[in-house]
Amino acid sequence: MNNQQHIQHRWLLTARGVCYILMGVGMFIYANTFTPGTGRILGAVTLAAGLAGSAYARANSRVDGNNFWVVLHSLNDLIFGVVFLITASSGLKNFVDMLGFWALIYAFLQAVRAMYAALMEGGSSLANKLLHFLSVVVAGYLAFNTLMRPIGLIDSLGIMGFFPIGLGILLIIQVRLTEEKPISAPR
Repeated sequence: MNNQQHIQHRWLLTARGVCYILMGVGMFIYANTFTPGTGRILGAVTLAAGLAGSAYARANSRVDGNNFWVVLHSLNDLIFGVVFLITASSGLKNFVDMLGFWALIYAFLQAVRAMYAALMEGGSSLANKLLHFLSVVVAGYLAFNTLMRPIGLIDSLGIMGFFPIGLGILLIIQVRLTEEKPISAPR
């Protein structure tokens, strides 16, 4: 008997993507007028992204084979959400450095996940592999831009909001691409 179990609550991953988009919009709008309150809002949005990912991982722990990656990304968001709340009052430079470390760990996790998708899953589509690659590039550039600030602190901050927006859009596209495939439970 072929018992098919479906992944449920995909809207939680979409909500996580929306949180990234909100984070990017907030960073883009308030880059030149950063206040501790702005940093705390960004921390709360990052916490919300982590909570959405954690809820998805918990709800689908027996069905989704890639649940491990969602758990790791959610832990990254939860930990750095707390860090953003704490460092918001420590000044702009400290907050931006923590944002860069968040992006660095996100890029690392996404790079390992992309290698896993390419090598271990074997059957993942070209579109899925491309989305993983683009996520690594976007998060990697966000990490580079915030940690190295090649065009200066204020100018770098002015454009860095586009990158979480890109990450959110890529996450939502990835959810849409995987919606069509039901996952079979092992016999």
